[in-house]
Amino acid sequence: MIGRSMRRGRANKLRDMKLERHRLRLVVAFLLWLCAPVFATSPAPATQPLIDFAKDVQPILSENCYFCHGPDGAHRKADLRLDLLDPTEGPTSPRDGYAILVPGKPAESEMILRLTNEEESELMPPPKSNRKLTPRQIETIRLWVEQGATWGKHWSLVAPARPHQPVVKDAAWPKNAIDRFVLARLEKDGIKPSPEADKPTLLRRVTLDLTGLPPTPEEVDAFVADKTTDAYGKVVDRLLASPRYGEHMAWSWLDVARYADTNGY
Repeated sequence: MIGRSMRRGRANKLRDMKLERHRLRLVVAFLLWLCAPVFATSPAPATQPLIDFAKDVQPILSENCYFCHGPDGAHRKADLRLDLLDPTEGPTSPRDGYAILVPGKPAESEMILRLTNEEESELMPPPKSNRKLTPRQIETIRLWVEQGATWGKHWSLVAPARPHQPVVKDAAWPKNAIDRFVLARLEKDGIKPSPEADKPTLLRRVTLDLTGLPPTPEEVDAFVADKTTDAYGKVVDRLLASPRYGEHMAWSWLDVARYADTNGY
């Protein structure tokens, strides 16, 4: 009798524990259900990247849109050019009842509506063109419009501007502006610059870099014997004036063009 009573007591205790765990699961599930709208509407902490027209947008338009909306008037559709801000045919030109591009308002821009349209007859690029933007490309253009749709020129048409030189701790080490950029990165990573190489090593490096050939023994002896402060600069000028420099710089392009001095293989 005692044994049965003990077994019955343990069974009741296990049953009560299971019921308690079940109630706890129900409470947790109910709380998560109540909090779900709060979590769903929480703003994303990450900030949107700044979209650059020449680097991020123009390549997409050039690859997918310029054939029908580019500089070639024979193939241009809908009197629309997307390769420049033409006042009569550009994306901001006046249209009847709609706007191709409304800076800051992607939802009102016909360009975005066409890129995301589910109807094949309204979708751009049209399916028959065998061109299709990826979701990431569409989002890039949408963000660009949202950020103001700032237009720009191709990088080759923009005059280069010198960047501001970074501030470095060891101001005595750099000998020119390039050294400051190198040193700034080294200091950022906690690395000290390597000691300067000896003169034969310096000559070998610069000669291989500019001509693809090692220096001759006579050139090494002359450089080591030159004790002037601009000895290295004179070597660089000599190498840049050498025909070997031009040949070395053209080598890769000749390979691309499959140039050969012989007839056939």
